[in-house]
Amino acid sequence: MVRNPKDQAVSWFHFCQKNPFIKSMEGYSENWDEFFDGYISAKQANCAKEGEWYPDHILSWYPYRNDDNVMFMAYEDLKKNTAVEVKKLCDFLNVKRTNDEILSIVKETSFDHMQTEAYGLSKSYFFRKGRVGEWKRRFTVLQSEQMDKKIEEKFSGTDIKFTYV
Repeated sequence: MVRNPKDQAVSWFHFCQKNPFIKSMEGYSENWDEFFDGYISAKQANCAKEGEWYPDHILSWYPYRNDDNVMFMAYEDLKKNTAVEVKKLCDFLNVKRTNDEILSIVKETSFDHMQTEAYGLSKSYFFRKGRVGEWKRRFTVLQSEQMDKKIEEKFSGTDIKFTYV
């Protein structure tokens, strides 16, 4: 699952603010501007190797994108047309499901349902808004331009394109 890097940054910021373990680590400022600077300069240990950031994580999987056991799916596509994407996932996994079963999966895995149920996860850590386009509420014009430049540099030579709503 890939997500446009701007929304991923905002989501990661809020996750870090709510997680006391991560929040106490170096590079995770409560101030958005400081956090953003650390994020795009790969100064945060955000589930990537030291000196890497979210685009590097995506690119680490890029060589395997056509392997039989790897499927790239975009969060934005999943939000736009969940049933179609669930069907694609079922096909990829070679799991046959009826339309009614797919609709049930869509309902049971909807953000609202998972936020309500939480399935033993801390709601405060894992579920915030689940929307696409939240970056527009957080990024300055300059930050958006900085991110665009870094993403263009990182993903040049690939066919990876992100959807920014």
